[in-house]
Amino acid sequence: MIINGGSRKDGAFFAKHLTNGEKNERVTLCEIRNLAAVTVPDALREMQAVAMGTLCENYFYHANINPRIEEQLTVQQWQTAADRLEHNLGLKGQARFVVEHQKEGRTHRHVLWSRIDVSSMRAIVMMNDYEKHQATARELEQLFGLDGVSSVLGGTRASGPRPARRAKTWESFRGHESGIDPFEMKRLVTDLFRASNNAAEFASRLSTHDFQLVKGDRTGFCLRDKAGHLHSLARRLDGISAAQLLNFMQGLPTPA
Repeated sequence: MIINGGSRKDGAFFAKHLTNGEKNERVTLCEIRNLAAVTVPDALREMQAVAMGTLCENYFYHANINPRIEEQLTVQQWQTAADRLEHNLGLKGQARFVVEHQKEGRTHRHVLWSRIDVSSMRAIVMMNDYEKHQATARELEQLFGLDGVSSVLGGTRASGPRPARRAKTWESFRGHESGIDPFEMKRLVTDLFRASNNAAEFASRLSTHDFQLVKGDRTGFCLRDKAGHLHSLARRLDGISAAQLLNFMQGLPTPA
């Protein structure tokens, strides 16, 4: 099971993404709790309205719960998964809603909570949430008898090496809009890297696929895709260490 997510503020984007019936075979609003709203857009607007009485910008928390494609959870197991994650994140009792997506036989759920504690009108502080995602996933795998998934952060009962870091949630959402899948991009860029004898050849191969090397704010190289979005070059290479990349790119001037 994979769990990811984070604090968000773009309610209009998430309302469109969560209710998108074109990219999903089925979209189901499973639960709305402690909200007057009865639709996803209205629920997000209601959360935003409450947050206007505070200084909080990222007024809701979004989490994505993904079992393996062959693992079908029962209604009670889905409820338990959302409740355990809520407890571990420190969001117990907060207004929330749950949306289920089914695509190509795979079912996953999105859970969104308001971060605003209405009794104090303060935002709940989110700390170490990525670690809590991993811990909750391992806990649910054991509870439901599911196969363990190796954790990016370690501390897993699954065997095998630690996997490479996945694309960040916002990168995946951005890819949905642009049509450039960060996972496919990583596979392609890695193949181009391994097929190149030097940095100049690598840059040339990238350009034939509409990727441009540019200077990053903090790192030497980033990639600009054909939609104009920037990507860390290091994050789009699989199995290449920072030292290997630095050594390979020597001799190629850092682009302006």
